[in-house]
Amino acid sequence: MSYFIGIDAGTSNVKAVLFDYSGNEIHVESLENDPIYIGDTDVEQNMNILWEKVALCLRMLLENGPAKADDIKAIGVTGQGEGCWLIDEAGEPVQDALLWCDGRASDEVAKVTKVNPELGELIYQTTGTPPLTGTQLMLLKWMKENRKAVLDKAQHVFFCKDWVRYKLTGKINGDYTDTGTSLIDARAEKVADEMLTKLGLADYISYIPEQVTSDTIVGTVDVEVARSLGLNPDTPVIAGAIDVIAAAVGIGTVEDKDICVILGTTCANEIFKRKADCNFGEPGTRYEKHAVGDLYVNLLPTMNGTPNIDWALENISQVKDFSEIDHLISQVPVGSGGVIYHPYISAAGERAPFYHPFAKANFFGVNMGTTRAHLLRAVYEGITMSIKDCLQDANKNSKIFIAGGGAKSTVWVQMISDITAMEVVVSIGNEFGAKGAAMMAGVATGVYADYADAAKKTCKFAKTYQPNPRHVDFYQELYELYRDIRMASEPLWTKRAEILKKYK
Repeated sequence: MSYFIGIDAGTSNVKAVLFDYSGNEIHVESLENDPIYIGDTDVEQNMNILWEKVALCLRMLLENGPAKADDIKAIGVTGQGEGCWLIDEAGEPVQDALLWCDGRASDEVAKVTKVNPELGELIYQTTGTPPLTGTQLMLLKWMKENRKAVLDKAQHVFFCKDWVRYKLTGKINGDYTDTGTSLIDARAEKVADEMLTKLGLADYISYIPEQVTSDTIVGTVDVEVARSLGLNPDTPVIAGAIDVIAAAVGIGTVEDKDICVILGTTCANEIFKRKADCNFGEPGTRYEKHAVGDLYVNLLPTMNGTPNIDWALENISQVKDFSEIDHLISQVPVGSGGVIYHPYISAAGERAPFYHPFAKANFFGVNMGTTRAHLLRAVYEGITMSIKDCLQDANKNSKIFIAGGGAKSTVWVQMISDITAMEVVVSIGNEFGAKGAAMMAGVATGVYADYADAAKKTCKFAKTYQPNPRHVDFYQELYELYRDIRMASEPLWTKRAEILKKYK
């Protein structure tokens, strides 16, 4: 029997997953990742440790799963997007990677949005993505201004999955879904040389690898690596894609006007459109290339999704079992007694559907009658209000395809349907990023005719949820209050940051 391997190098975990041609998860090996949190804003990762963990997952997959080396048809790769992963001429990291959730480039963002807004608008109009702290563009600018000697030692700039693929194959490439976050001219679909030059980064354009489509076979597994992992050295490896795009493919959202929400470390809210229908640089949008044909995605990924729940379980809840928590919050009336939670818990503030580097989480409306259960439900509702905030551009007659760890909560998924007033379809499976990478490998090797064929043969759905009419109107009014509060908070977040900086 033949299989695909999907590798997913995420922020919290790295995984190697074995899939059959029907998209079933046959075996999973996973290890916790080790982001390095420095102060209030900086987040880094040791690149060699990440690769060692990916390699160990692959080795365990071959040792513990049913597949032998000869059974592996191809390997697909995905991983956390954005950030800055630099290697030198010898292929060694010049420093720890700066991650997508790193907030150190806030001054660089301010320079091109407030001091020189014409340059900020050029970035937005060119790439389809506004200047944001965690993008590779802004982190390269920060490196030039603050660590030029280190930056000058580098020869290539990668994204996470590019580093993993390089270690597997020795081949240097980029793909349009990852590089398209901030370095590609979206209309021309090539590296944005003019924009990079105007930003003072002309000397580093050569660092950007050759760009290929996500399903391009870029090489085979390196002989020595294959020997150490138990793989065949002639196993094809594709370019792969950024995690949010790979997961969208894994869910089956491969058609125009599809919508998906991935409930993970970030709540990735994605609205798919033909390139001809995209208005690059339109306020409130963030367009990036899909792996499929001429489709783009209006990608609105919040800085944090489920970490808000992790924090609440650690600091508020007296129960830790998710089935018990579902039961607990289901007993709390809709609206949590008027308590509203804003889920901006990331060190780097928020990026979708608005940008503010100093945004912070808060509870509004707490009173003497507020219980732990009210606060817990408010956290779930607050994350869902943020999802609704991101989907204002969506076709309300479309379905939301939903996946991720949070999709296991029936209470939360029904809440999403009620708050968005949309039908929600839950996909069967767990490892959708790895699955999407495996499906791309299947398209690349001709196992599937195209992405529509791959989705038809591999994507299955567990349940459909319809909005409860009794809750829709109430939630709509609460959502309007939610937005009013977050907009009124913006100058207060900045004032808070200035006070903390003054007395640091």
